[in-house]
Amino acid sequence: MIMILSNKWDVTVDFVVAELQSRHIEFLRVNTEDLIKGCATVSLPDFRIRVSKRDKIHDITQKINVIWNRRPGKPFDDFPKDQRPSEAVQSFVNDQWYSLLEAIQLIPNITWVNDPKANDAAENKIRQLFIASKIGFEIPETVITNDPEHAKYLLNRHNKNAVTKALYSPLIEEPEKDYFIFTNTIRELNQIPEEDIRISPTIFQQALIPKFDYRITVIGEKVFSVRIERKDGANLDIDWRTEKRDIDFIQQKLPPDIEKLCCRYVQECNLLFGAIDLVEHKGEFYFLEINPNGEWGWLQKPHNVPIAEALCDLLVYYDKRLNTA
Repeated sequence: MIMILSNKWDVTVDFVVAELQSRHIEFLRVNTEDLIKGCATVSLPDFRIRVSKRDKIHDITQKINVIWNRRPGKPFDDFPKDQRPSEAVQSFVNDQWYSLLEAIQLIPNITWVNDPKANDAAENKIRQLFIASKIGFEIPETVITNDPEHAKYLLNRHNKNAVTKALYSPLIEEPEKDYFIFTNTIRELNQIPEEDIRISPTIFQQALIPKFDYRITVIGEKVFSVRIERKDGANLDIDWRTEKRDIDFIQQKLPPDIEKLCCRYVQECNLLFGAIDLVEHKGEFYFLEINPNGEWGWLQKPHNVPIAEALCDLLVYYDKRLNTA
């Protein structure tokens, strides 16, 4: 049986659920913020994990062969903010549920899409660039530093034409509003106080301009490539996510050697799914980053990239393979 570990607001999951239902494939979707309203139990020494859904108890250790580790939520995500306990209590409860769910990784012979440990490791942007360069991708010249002098050195090497981006999660969550840190161009550091640079390491990177952006979605051995273009034909900004409504995603095959590198990269990270960002600059393809759990619903609809179908194929393949083993 297939299990989907996610949250109830994830529209991307809905595409896969609809596809599984159309194929009459049995699955269990666990929205983790619902667990606090139901029951979950780990029994030892016989080691059984059971969760409830709609008053039915599911024995994960006995029934599940493959898990799509999509995007688990937190226990109080479904509560209005004024009905949640203190931040300290929320953090405590989150940790308890995380520890229980982590025990699912102890079940033998389960195929994960993706394995949580491999997923976490692949989030590290330094590791991403290191692996990409190691296997043969071109990468932009990069400095990750909180030292203004090292940042200035990279700027000067590239004629004061560089970009800067967050090293880890680019989301700043404030009580009233969340802020997303996009990739930005940078030409001078003089107007930025040194203490602002030194507060944390930041990625400073050679700007690849002019460029064409590509989003590559790898699912097992299938590769879906889209070229990202502005509808008016003008050049894209450094970060295309800032103007998503004004751009087109055009399915386009990659050169065979680049496609093979994308597959190899995902395999090198012990993943079965990966969303890779590439740029084409002066005829060369450069690796920028991978999101091991990247969004793709906006490619499925309205651009008709059949990612849900391919993901279902993968989940069903591993479910059947274990059933016949």
